[in-house]
Amino acid sequence: MRNLFVALIALGFLFNDNTLLSQTELQKPKLGILLVFDQLRGDYISRWQDHFVKDGFLRLTSEGTWFENCHYPYSGTVTGAGHATLTTGATPSIHGIVGNEWYDRTEGKSSYCAGSFRWTSMPPLPEAIAAPGTTVKVRGSGTPEKLRSETLGDALKRSTNNQGKVVALSFKDRSSVLPAGMKPDYCYWFDNSSGKFHTSTYYSNKIAPWLSDFNESKFIDQWRNKSWEKLYPDKDYKPFSGIDEQTGEGNGKNQGKFFPHPFGKTEKDYYDALYNSPFGNDVLLELAMKAIKAEKLGKNAQPDMLLISFSSNDSVGHSWGPDSQEVFDTTLRTDLLIRNLLLYLDKEVGKNNYVIALSADHGICPLPEVSKVKGLEAGRLATDKFAKEIEAALQEKFGKPTAPAKYLEAFSDTSAYLNYATLKANSINLDDATAFIKTWASSQPAILKAYTSKEINLASNSSDPLLVSVSKSWFKGRSGDICFILKPYYIPGAYLTGTTHGSPHTYDTHVPLIAFGGGIKNLLIKDKVSPQLAASIIAEGIGISTPASAEFTSPKEIWQERK
Repeated sequence: MRNLFVALIALGFLFNDNTLLSQTELQKPKLGILLVFDQLRGDYISRWQDHFVKDGFLRLTSEGTWFENCHYPYSGTVTGAGHATLTTGATPSIHGIVGNEWYDRTEGKSSYCAGSFRWTSMPPLPEAIAAPGTTVKVRGSGTPEKLRSETLGDALKRSTNNQGKVVALSFKDRSSVLPAGMKPDYCYWFDNSSGKFHTSTYYSNKIAPWLSDFNESKFIDQWRNKSWEKLYPDKDYKPFSGIDEQTGEGNGKNQGKFFPHPFGKTEKDYYDALYNSPFGNDVLLELAMKAIKAEKLGKNAQPDMLLISFSSNDSVGHSWGPDSQEVFDTTLRTDLLIRNLLLYLDKEVGKNNYVIALSADHGICPLPEVSKVKGLEAGRLATDKFAKEIEAALQEKFGKPTAPAKYLEAFSDTSAYLNYATLKANSINLDDATAFIKTWASSQPAILKAYTSKEINLASNSSDPLLVSVSKSWFKGRSGDICFILKPYYIPGAYLTGTTHGSPHTYDTHVPLIAFGGGIKNLLIKDKVSPQLAASIIAEGIGISTPASAEFTSPKEIWQERK
């Protein structure tokens, strides 16, 4: 299937006369930009807009189209799925990226959404050494080969006969790899151990001179021996977020629970802490501006594409939670970053010569401890313990299988993968086993719903919105046999502090969507939409074909009449 998909994309590059853009289309803006802020929840803009400068977020909303009620339509709201959705215009049930990781039955182990051991890092990275009592998680180097749909990058290459440039940048590998598609010109991400950006041999055996120069510069070292202080030290943040040290907050990367947050003294500690602060975003912005200038993006004969995802918002939010002063400060600094980026684009590319779709890959759940203080039922589900309880319940129901066999083969995110061989050896029907687990789960305190693969396969006829959202995250051969939906304000995982995302609840599905740039009207749209629109908006904005699996077309009402 993958080889057929790659072949079809490659075939599209061969057709010359039919794929080059017309003169009318060439009058459109020449640079499309997918601008992602990882974990920038949809309510942050309206919640904190009184604290923004006039030419950051407020310029976007006052000059562009703001889709105020934008929600992901699926349940598995994680980084890999979100980035794939934004750039393909499809849901995980179509593009195949059901999570950051999933269990691969063929390999008998976890499969990472954007990496493979077939490829290595470029430049080569030093071997990672685990700290005492820990292990190093190795998942291969970057590749988009697990995608099953065409991306914006692929669509641009197809529409311009491979002449338009595609540049993808992020701190996270998956946040660069998945948007870039199969054949980007450049796809780079950050390595915390070396403090340098790199790529993989899937893309190239060398890096661009402008990246090499950036890696050798000292730009990234400017925060050494400093601390993350509040942007506005005289401003009382408490009324707009929470107290500076709340129960349930994490410690960051050895940065402490309250301001100021020091940066680590060792190399790796420093880079980890930089990533886990708003200044990681500043590093990526500087690199993006270098790329725009060096590659003359937006100044070439055919339109170009810049896919940039800022990851630090996510790292900060996981550590301290959405109601923290750290997230408030990071969002204020994100506002300034947007101002600086827009000013640079106006000068370097031309004010009406680019189109931006700004969004996020998911939202974030409040810290359970903060929710409890507000009188809400909330908690943490230790998934390792939960998986053992599933196995115990199955054994109590169906009897113990012959050791060392188990009924549960794997548990990934909030999905259970049953061992088909064990079920067969004990004459147990898969539907009977999943039906039992579904009934058992209904009595578990953290579980709202459980859905079997049989139910998910029939979801197109369902009136249950939760089941429909689960079905949009389900991909045959990658997803589990039963999916659990936690109650609102419950989070899965082994951590005792911090928070996460990945549910169909509104705090995880609600993200911004703002269209801005040449040809975009100033509108506020309150109708509920999906972030899938981002792909079609950018494609329409620069006059290329939409990605082949995109579900929606660009809304006609957001476009000005072109002269």
